[in-house]
Amino acid sequence: MHNGNMWSEGGRWLKGNIHTHTSNSDGDCSVREIAALYARQGFDFVFLTDHYKRTIPPKGIRKPLLIPAEEIDFSFKKRSHHFVCLGVKKAWQKKYGRFHTPEQLLERAEREGVFLVEAHPYWCGTPSPCCIYRNGRVCPGMEVYNSVCDHEIGKGYSAAHWDDLLDAGHRVLGFAVDDTHHRVNIAGGWIMVKSKSLSQNAILAAIKAGNFYSSQGPVIKSVSAAGRDLKVRCSPSARINFISNRSFGHSCFAAKKPLQEAAWTAPQHVRYVRIEVIDKRGKTAWSNPLFFGPA
Repeated sequence: MHNGNMWSEGGRWLKGNIHTHTSNSDGDCSVREIAALYARQGFDFVFLTDHYKRTIPPKGIRKPLLIPAEEIDFSFKKRSHHFVCLGVKKAWQKKYGRFHTPEQLLERAEREGVFLVEAHPYWCGTPSPCCIYRNGRVCPGMEVYNSVCDHEIGKGYSAAHWDDLLDAGHRVLGFAVDDTHHRVNIAGGWIMVKSKSLSQNAILAAIKAGNFYSSQGPVIKSVSAAGRDLKVRCSPSARINFISNRSFGHSCFAAKKPLQEAAWTAPQHVRYVRIEVIDKRGKTAWSNPLFFGPA
């Protein structure tokens, strides 16, 4: 199974946003303003993902750790595709010119060790089958929640897209992000990463390994698995969902007291399970999927 030991392994929990725009592209805030806003919200790291640019943070910013990245988008077969590119060493759009197909981007990412996240497919109007590219390739990450897409037009949740890919056997990690363009987008969704250190390389390695969960507020304290017996511990919640392939899964609801744990035994026909923790305000935390057997 994937990502099963993160909760018991050593490291430190770091709060971060992987999708952030500054005034270097179409964001309202300067890099220093972004840093100050996220520092007030207790963030440990922020990826700067300006469109077609790799923004280098100015010196002297101590917290949060600002990590250069890039967002690339284009139209392909009359569909809009946006990709968050984590780990780029140079601005791809400037270095390689405009990309025309997702396959070009995926091949470049594989060669250079860059982690790609499919950004806000629901907002893009891109059906989940269109997120599966030639030869069955997919991005290793997908945004399950995007704050700015939610606030602007109510299309911030892409869980159905994520589950469609997981159900088809693709091992995709889910991210909650701000996609920061305006001050009101700060701290709407983030990831909690279990990292060896507060450094760019350690954070990227943890993300690639799936050592994180996503949240709008609830805390996932642990997920444990003994065979097909699953258990989650969390902050007080109103509902806990065990989401799986097809129509399989299980939901638990709070009665007199809030839920702080739940358990479920996955039947043999279940191939993956991801967990959602939902609090009384409707805020959600998402675990990454656990896989059983071959994908």
